[in-house]
Amino acid sequence: MQRILTVTIFALLFTNQIARAQAKQYLLLEHFTNTVCPICANANPGFYNTISNYEGDYHHIAYHPSVPYSSCIFYQANTEENGARQNYYNIFGTPRVYLNGTTGVSAGQVTASLMENNLGQTSPLAIQVTETGVSNRQVEVEVFSQGPPPAGDLRLFVAVVEKEIQYNAPNGETLHHDVFRDMLTDKDGDPFTPASEGGSVTAYFNFSVQMGWQQSQVYVLAFVQDYSTREVYNSGTRFDPVISSTAEELGGKIRLYPNPVQEEAVVEFPEPATGILTIRDALGQTLLTRQAAGQHSVRVNVQNLPAGMYWASFESGKERWVQPFSKN
Repeated sequence: MQRILTVTIFALLFTNQIARAQAKQYLLLEHFTNTVCPICANANPGFYNTISNYEGDYHHIAYHPSVPYSSCIFYQANTEENGARQNYYNIFGTPRVYLNGTTGVSAGQVTASLMENNLGQTSPLAIQVTETGVSNRQVEVEVFSQGPPPAGDLRLFVAVVEKEIQYNAPNGETLHHDVFRDMLTDKDGDPFTPASEGGSVTAYFNFSVQMGWQQSQVYVLAFVQDYSTREVYNSGTRFDPVISSTAEELGGKIRLYPNPVQEEAVVEFPEPATGILTIRDALGQTLLTRQAAGQHSVRVNVQNLPAGMYWASFESGKERWVQPFSKN
């Protein structure tokens, strides 16, 4: 699958009131299955039934390796990147599930007790995913260091996933969940250095929904993994609760209007604010900055910017707010 644009990563350091707390750790379930495998058809329904009791506490992604049958259509749709995860975990048979990268069991061995033993954990990292657009998506992945950041061979993985696919598979399965489609980072992850405690690192991506994908079902899953130990520190999707924003801390009343913008964008604050407003393109490149000094609003002339998607961010000494907008 063709990657549309390469990621640009930069750090945005800030402090906020929740930065000193450890973050909720979502349990990442990396599920290796195959649409031709009859054992998968027998084991997967029970697996999905078990994990359905823990919605909101885990993220699930289904890779389709070349074993036991390379004719699996989801494997054939992206052989290189499905194969990369298969090789990383040394997958020789399916169905197989890895929990946060370090515990590998067959899908039939994922029980309520196993789930509960791995839930309720915390992490020094929290991941916020923001998506805009329909057929052409803009993605922001922000990794917060809410505790002393981990060290090691850390990698950021950002995957495109299709939530539900109706397909009458050769093994008898008809509903396929969280099917891996594409990796926006390198197939082996992008090298990742977390911010110091209280800061964050942001990565921007663009991708196009490909023919055969359902726009309404496509979403992005991001996770940070130590490539040497396989430990997954945390994961995130756009469906997760918002971690923090200046809009929340200032009463949820910061707004950008109009949206879409034609000539001038206005960012309005609920009280006098001091800080820097920045306009970035979809790759995270800074295009415009404006200083606010005790003002209720900041106006930015964007008339000369080409039509497309952009990110507006406002940073004060202790807070940060981000919002996507479009330019007509």
